[in-house]
Amino acid sequence: MLVNGHTKHSISSLMAEMLVSAGVTHVYGGHGGAVINLVNAICEHPDLTWIYMRNEGCAALAACAHAKLTGGIGCCLATSGPGATNLTTGLACAVKDDLRVLCITGLKPTSKMGHADFQDVKQSSIFHAAGVQFSMDVTCAEACLP
Repeated sequence: MLVNGHTKHSISSLMAEMLVSAGVTHVYGGHGGAVINLVNAICEHPDLTWIYMRNEGCAALAACAHAKLTGGIGCCLATSGPGATNLTTGLACAVKDDLRVLCITGLKPTSKMGHADFQDVKQSSIFHAAGVQFSMDVTCAEACLP
């Protein structure tokens, strides 16, 4: 699929490059259909270390620990729906400890939103309720391009 001359994979590669530009060195997370291209781009990037976690909640807590121990940015990644909701406790910890944690989640296709399957949750609203200052849904690939 092409978006403004970029393939899905190159958009994921661009996102990986943006993580590095922001100071991210390690990404903790799980995988799933909604984030597989980004996980692949992170694994392929020479300046990023992908650390697979068996549970997304542990990924968020690991990102918090990383931020606390290094003074840098912790980063966690999860797929949409339950993968995203599992991040909530770790993100609440980051808020309470005033840590810099970047969380990226997948999102189901906009054409399928509102059709009550288990992936259909309002992730941004849940994160806002946990105290996260900034959370938004990116609903098109163009929003990821500079």
